[in-house]
Amino acid sequence: MPNYAVLPIKYDLDGPPSCTDGRGEYRFPMNGEFCMRTEYALFFFAIAFALGICAWAARHSSKAISRPVELLLIELIPPVLGNLIIVLATREWQATIGYYIYFIGMDVVLYGLLRFTFAYCHLPKLKNSCRFGLLALMGVDVAQLLLNFVFHHAFALDRIFTDGSPYYRLIPYFGQTFHRLLGYTIFFSVLVIFLVKTLRSSRINSEHYAVIFVSMVVTGVIQSFFIFSRTPIDRSMICYGLFGLLVFYFALYYRPLLLLDRMLSNIASELPEALFFFDESGQCIWANKPGMELTGVVEDSFHHVNERLGELFGELDLSGGDWSMGKTMNDSTGIKSYVLDKHTLADTKGRLAGSFISVRDNTIEQRTLQREIYNATHDSLTHVYNRAGYDLLFSSIDYRSTWLLLFDGDFFKEVNDTYGHEIGDKVLQKIADTLTHHFRSEDYVCRIGGDEFVVFMLHSDEKQRGLIEKKIRRINEDLTRADDGVPAITVSVGAAHGASVSGPNDWFNRADKALYETKRSGRRGVTLFEGEIRVHA
Repeated sequence: MPNYAVLPIKYDLDGPPSCTDGRGEYRFPMNGEFCMRTEYALFFFAIAFALGICAWAARHSSKAISRPVELLLIELIPPVLGNLIIVLATREWQATIGYYIYFIGMDVVLYGLLRFTFAYCHLPKLKNSCRFGLLALMGVDVAQLLLNFVFHHAFALDRIFTDGSPYYRLIPYFGQTFHRLLGYTIFFSVLVIFLVKTLRSSRINSEHYAVIFVSMVVTGVIQSFFIFSRTPIDRSMICYGLFGLLVFYFALYYRPLLLLDRMLSNIASELPEALFFFDESGQCIWANKPGMELTGVVEDSFHHVNERLGELFGELDLSGGDWSMGKTMNDSTGIKSYVLDKHTLADTKGRLAGSFISVRDNTIEQRTLQREIYNATHDSLTHVYNRAGYDLLFSSIDYRSTWLLLFDGDFFKEVNDTYGHEIGDKVLQKIADTLTHHFRSEDYVCRIGGDEFVVFMLHSDEKQRGLIEKKIRRINEDLTRADDGVPAITVSVGAAHGASVSGPNDWFNRADKALYETKRSGRRGVTLFEGEIRVHA
């Protein structure tokens, strides 16, 4: 603290520039003391300028909280400028203007602080009645402050000298007490909200609330010190300005990176998928627990991951863009299916920062899907394709290189009537097994209803008529053997090749006409449709 020579003489407002300690004693600055008011004024101006820049940045932010933050920063500028005028004022009317700007600006700031708090803490908006009531109280406060020109009930100014120049210090009256009570009520309400959110929120969110809570406590303590100590040169808005800048940073830009890194690492480690992170050169730098189990590496040997992934899944593109692929591999439990997804990561400037690959074991999903597809497309009795499977094949195969053979059991109704449906089912199973045995694995056998079957002979031409006739004779010979305890039966067949048809429906109609010709000609045989000539064998 600077040293002063204290002279017990009367206080003279018209005397030479000097300072007073409030008891009527002059204090003359000693050598070495310098005036700080200009430095404080520059600091106030810098804060006001920074608040304006941050408000502009908040306006261009896409975050939901950006609008309340922008308004709060703009609302902080007037009281900061008011405090700046107070610090620089050397005449009473200048200081009076500064105090009015300061007081009225603080009313607006406190309302903006409450609005920001409700938005930042994800609270419901103030009810209209509460909002209007609060605005009415602030309107009353502004009105009674302005009426101080008439009634002199809110405040007066005390002229003192500090650093060799006049300074006008506030003398509070009843109206100023009302202003302070209103301000402190709103301020402490906001403090309570942030304290509750700090204590009840998750750790990652409570950090945001705690920082703003502590900043508000420090701001409130410093402001209260300047208000009640009546220290020359009120600098309380410096803290409010810095508080506004903290709000801007923590609301729009701050991320608790260390905590997030730990949380994300723990989450990634517990995921069932294997995760591998690579740097921009494609070298693995981290893998989670399933990833280490899949590749057989430990934490100190991530450099082996690239080699192990290549052994498991073949060469992978680690330098290109995003991709997704399915892979299968054999292990002691059989064939396993995996889905691999690669995603690139960019830094804030859009440059490649690395990538990560997720490996998901979808063996059970594939087996379940295959089983569901099989059940949906296969007959549960005969285990050949059902009508749904037939429709799928009929619409997808290349009919121009395929024979369609339409089978129908001869006198199957009599078999059912004589032996019953249980024996009839065994007859159908025998037909399906016999057809499957006599045709190639690449051919498709379908049961399209009752005792009707269809066989698609793929990759065949029209010259294979003799082969077809031979197959049908052998099929009927096998079906007529009763040594397995199943009644004998024969089949009638109509066949058509798709090379010269006008479409799939014409193809089927030709086979159906050929089948009808077989039945008309005595059954047990095959008719091959060729133009308008039907050849029966």
